[in-house]
Amino acid sequence: MRLELLELAASRAEQADVYESEVDLTEVVFRQGKFFAQETKLTHGLGLRVIKNGRVGFAASTNPQRLEEQVRAAIDAAAFGQTASFDLPGPAEPPAVPTFDNRTLLVNIQKMREWGGDLIEALNSRIPELKVDLHFSRCYREIGVANTRGVDLSFERVELELSVAGLLVQDGIFWVYDYVNLSGGQSFPLDQVAERVVNLARLGKQKATLKSGDYPVVVMPFALPQLLLPLLIAVNGKNRQKGTSPLINRENQPVLSPKITLVDNRLRPFGTASAPFDGEGLPAVRNVLFERGVFKGFIYDLATAAACGTDSTGSAVRSYSSLPVPGLSNIEIEPGTAELEGVIKDIPAGILVYGFLGGGMSNLLAGEVALNVSCGYKIEKGSITGRLKDVSVAGNVYDLFQRVEAVGAAQRDLGDYYLPFIKFSSFRVACKE
Repeated sequence: MRLELLELAASRAEQADVYESEVDLTEVVFRQGKFFAQETKLTHGLGLRVIKNGRVGFAASTNPQRLEEQVRAAIDAAAFGQTASFDLPGPAEPPAVPTFDNRTLLVNIQKMREWGGDLIEALNSRIPELKVDLHFSRCYREIGVANTRGVDLSFERVELELSVAGLLVQDGIFWVYDYVNLSGGQSFPLDQVAERVVNLARLGKQKATLKSGDYPVVVMPFALPQLLLPLLIAVNGKNRQKGTSPLINRENQPVLSPKITLVDNRLRPFGTASAPFDGEGLPAVRNVLFERGVFKGFIYDLATAAACGTDSTGSAVRSYSSLPVPGLSNIEIEPGTAELEGVIKDIPAGILVYGFLGGGMSNLLAGEVALNVSCGYKIEKGSITGRLKDVSVAGNVYDLFQRVEAVGAAQRDLGDYYLPFIKFSSFRVACKE
């Protein structure tokens, strides 16, 4: 279908590309330990970008019977579009990236309901007061990109994920979380998931108190993305183009702790954002954002790169209904050498954070964060003594990531994040006393 649309557009525009997306999404939801809903959705869409008289036009449609109208709409939009200071790419061989395993397609609604029931039964037998929500999601995608310079690429990806949220109501509300990426076709790790959730819930039964102050804080992988958010916004080439990123003119300068190497890796096997090419048909690459604390550069799509006088980093993301923009894929922090048990033993007083919930964030571009701790524990004299309630943390991530004392030896697979735990030497902690 994309080639038919492209052929229609090619006769009326100087350049054109088509992004085609077909998505088959199946979801199974359990609420409060009981089956709640199941749903299957199928969507197919075509996004057409044209360059006409040096300007960009765009139109999207989910109706394959109205291709002529879509071309007319894109051509008309170009009269009011932004100036195109870039050319579309020519053909290039994309790398081989594992994104599809047939075993994931065999996991149907019945299997997800079976897994969910078994997990809830295992949790109820050990922590009956824990109210568990489960969300299974299996998403099959077929993505294609074609342009008037000869690019015609497509690939398939299947994402199979489970998110777990457990609510413990005991002297207040306390949440525990877990996640499993099953996109590689592996067996459902029932025992491991149950063990992790049970351990968090049991630790949460004992309440601990803490006075406001500065403390060492260990942030576990599930909570870490919210601390990384300001850094990931700052490396976006769109913010360099706007002149709003604090990283402008800081390439090849130390910004973070030398213990931190942060990577955007579209090539990760079975990552939920993995792909052999980006949204504009450029081969996927592994972009190092910070190497041992040194900022290595921004990410760009074609338009943003041209505006900044540089080349695309193969980082275009788009849906069929939107123009390309610079975007991230699978975010990795390279593991260190620390083991959690040893790190905790060395802390006389501090916090172990498994989850942030809500909270306020102010001036993200400047790196300022303020987050409520939804799943956190007090560390006292090298041991976890109980859960913390009504606790928030705040600081500037550029300062915090210069205070990294330890990085965990193993990455946790969170679908599009692959992260170890990180110990920060000092964090501003506010407690309701």
